[in-house]
Amino acid sequence: MIYFHLVVYSTIFASFLHVVGMNVPLRNSFILRVSSQCDFCGKKLEVGQMIPILSFILQGGKSACCHKPMNKTYIAVELMSPFFVCLLYALYGFTAPFYLYITIYSLLLILFVSDVLYLCIPDGILLSYFVIFAILYLYQNPSTFLSHLYQLIIGLFLFLLLYLIVRNGFGFGDIKLLILLCFLLSFKEVVLVFIIAVFSGLLVITLVSLFNRKFRTQKIPFVPFILIGFIFNVCTGDLFWNLIL
Repeated sequence: MIYFHLVVYSTIFASFLHVVGMNVPLRNSFILRVSSQCDFCGKKLEVGQMIPILSFILQGGKSACCHKPMNKTYIAVELMSPFFVCLLYALYGFTAPFYLYITIYSLLLILFVSDVLYLCIPDGILLSYFVIFAILYLYQNPSTFLSHLYQLIIGLFLFLLLYLIVRNGFGFGDIKLLILLCFLLSFKEVVLVFIIAVFSGLLVITLVSLFNRKFRTQKIPFVPFILIGFIFNVCTGDLFWNLIL
């Protein structure tokens, strides 16, 4: 029964995070909005048109009012989230790592949407999560806060240096996100996230480029690969480093 509740609530929450990721880069007001609206014509949506996953499938991936194709990111985040949350619960239960990872996942989910749709990583979102975690770490223990702040400084130096060396390989928004992750996670975890993100990104770009040469000249969102690296890190933990070392 617990997994049923996790699926339902995580899917609804993922749908809300998608709305955040779509609207924040455009500076659209959405939190105080009385009802949900169509992304294209602004028409008020009925209850049956807002059911996560099911509405997308029944409507054939199109808006019910103006019949325009909906962003595939809707179904992506709504399908991915319940699987991840259930896996997270199976690994950690309702312990501290569960709440830590699910909060960071919410950050990456918002940025996944904004990066895929607009190639944008809003500074306001990054700053909000930094403040939230700074308060959390200070509440736990000032030494915990200082430890994560020290990691942030190291990450700031290393990833800025990386950006200067390989400027065409990463957007500055991606660098800022990686620096923030140095504050949210352990430095070892961030290194693993970055390694998996780079390798998965190179693999996808290479495979797609074989069939579409124009793809090589396009700007590619990097947050989806950071999200892949984060999920890999959560699932494997120290197992990866034990196998490598």
